[in-house]
Amino acid sequence: MAIRDLMNNYFYGKQGKGDFTVADMPKNRLALFGEVLKVRWSSLFGVNLLYMIAWIPAIVWTFINILALYNLLNAEPGAVPGDVGGLLNTWLLVLAPCIAITGPFNAGVTYVLRNWARDEHSFVLSDFKDALRDNWKQALVISLIDGLMPFLAVTCWRFYGGMMKQNLIFMLPAAMVLLMSVLWTLASMLAYPMLVTYRLRTRDVIRNSLLMTVAKLPYALLIKLATLLLPALAYGLMVLIPSIQMQILLVVTALYLTFMVAFNKLITVSYANWLCETYLNPRIKGARTNIGLRPENWDDVTYIPEDDEE
Repeated sequence: MAIRDLMNNYFYGKQGKGDFTVADMPKNRLALFGEVLKVRWSSLFGVNLLYMIAWIPAIVWTFINILALYNLLNAEPGAVPGDVGGLLNTWLLVLAPCIAITGPFNAGVTYVLRNWARDEHSFVLSDFKDALRDNWKQALVISLIDGLMPFLAVTCWRFYGGMMKQNLIFMLPAAMVLLMSVLWTLASMLAYPMLVTYRLRTRDVIRNSLLMTVAKLPYALLIKLATLLLPALAYGLMVLIPSIQMQILLVVTALYLTFMVAFNKLITVSYANWLCETYLNPRIKGARTNIGLRPENWDDVTYIPEDDEE
């Protein structure tokens, strides 16, 4: 019984948490995120491990290339620069399909986290499976772009970077490549939540994600920076305390393999819920807005118990 209860908490969160009454519902998005995290933090471990299954090929391929890079850095100095560039291209080229196959898993996990971010119930395994089955084709298109973007960005940047040595005019296309890479990285935070929430063509999902990202660019940058806070902190500690670099690297790796990916996705899904419920749902007849939040006029309404209504 103890093991079963532990696994239930691991995948579904702590039991016995009562639903919010209207009076004690969160008043804003930040409060809603805090309440959801307080209830669901333990179940994020299970979601994280489920999602990591799809990333095994990418992780293994990256580890192989890290070992190859380590060997290169211990080779003759004159052979390092060219070999490193070739290794980088090979890594990114093979990494693209490894990332592409994560799309359906991403859609399934996003659906579960979208419901949780609304303070709605979701069965992890069954809802994950249903969302994966219903959205896998479109998700593969999105994840294929995710996979190709780093390879194309690095290839174009290296090409235009070499051309800039001859003519500074090539700085413009190099900057455009960098801008589009950053823009897509930010827009992909919206693509999967939009994919599992609305019945849209894939091109409409991509277009709406890009348009909403541009419209709310400061917020998109802030959310992305929030998801990068742990790596930034770890890097700072590694610079300040070189003697414990390996320990820090192991701790951060363990956190991402077990918890941080799902936690960051909960942040981005909460952000996507806010944008969709603010700018898309009012345009859709019958679509709900401010899901999980206290009604704006609640404080102005006197509560009358059901027994006294008559």
